[in-house]
Amino acid sequence: MAEFAFDLATEVRTTDVDEAADALGRVYVAAELTPIDTKSVNMQMNALQLPLLTLGYLGFGADVAIRADDVTAYYIDAPLSGRAVSRWRDGGLVKTTTGSVAVFTPGTPCVLDWSDDCGQICLKVSEPQMRWQLEAMLNHPVRERITFDRQLNLNTTAANDWYHLLRLLAREARQPGGLLSHRLAVENLQHLLIEGLLQIQPHNYTEALTESGGPTSAAVAKRAIDLMHDHPETPWSSAELARATGASARTLQRAFERSGLASPMLYLRRLRLQRVHAELAANSPDSVTVTMVASRWGFVHLGRFASQYRQLFGESPSETLRARGKETYPTPPL
Repeated sequence: MAEFAFDLATEVRTTDVDEAADALGRVYVAAELTPIDTKSVNMQMNALQLPLLTLGYLGFGADVAIRADDVTAYYIDAPLSGRAVSRWRDGGLVKTTTGSVAVFTPGTPCVLDWSDDCGQICLKVSEPQMRWQLEAMLNHPVRERITFDRQLNLNTTAANDWYHLLRLLAREARQPGGLLSHRLAVENLQHLLIEGLLQIQPHNYTEALTESGGPTSAAVAKRAIDLMHDHPETPWSSAELARATGASARTLQRAFERSGLASPMLYLRRLRLQRVHAELAANSPDSVTVTMVASRWGFVHLGRFASQYRQLFGESPSETLRARGKETYPTPPL
């Protein structure tokens, strides 16, 4: 799990409307950009193009209308300031401000009006990638386009958790050498965002996803457990783990439940916590840091990681690191 860097980070600052429209088209969507009551913009864009998605910050510094006739991917726009109004040709309309989120589906032309103080987190997921993730969760092909409801309801705990994860990844996109320098952390965050969106935001496959299942058995759980133990460094998502065992995500979940085990992802988290513990116990503060080891094993929220670690091992990660060479205790079972 070596550290790595992405070469596809894009930062754009321009006052030229044509340059702003070109940058928008290269990174997010081809669109006609029209400033309102002015001839220039003050575009600021910081975007990171990751293997599964593109995510970053975008603002135009002027009242603008954005006309997108060829929407080819899924987009999630979450204002951090200002306001936006999204209008679709079929008459749909969504108004968003800080703390609200608009969701765009491919094949749905729209016009967006952004206020001059509007700055948004913008997430882009390709249609093939979204379909692949859903097929992995259902364990069967998806024939029709996945069509989401156009506004995300943040009144549930799951939706709020997803929203804060989105903001975390957007913030980390601006931090060179941060969590996104670790491949496992990046893969985990991407899968969590895409799978999370499919689970929390209503779409035309929501019912199928909820009912997805099939015969459960201890053999399904055992195959998944063996895979996690053999390859804990693999950026498993619940969908990919299910696909590797030949089951749907729901079937895998039920197999773990009937075997009296924690959920697959909780089991994997505890397994990785054990790997962190072993690595900290085998090193000294002169050779590694807690942040370095935790990030390498995919833990992106360090406060939550420290709490989970203490709950499992009865001490903080830093205490384990400082205690190298002292008496050790058996690793708690999974």
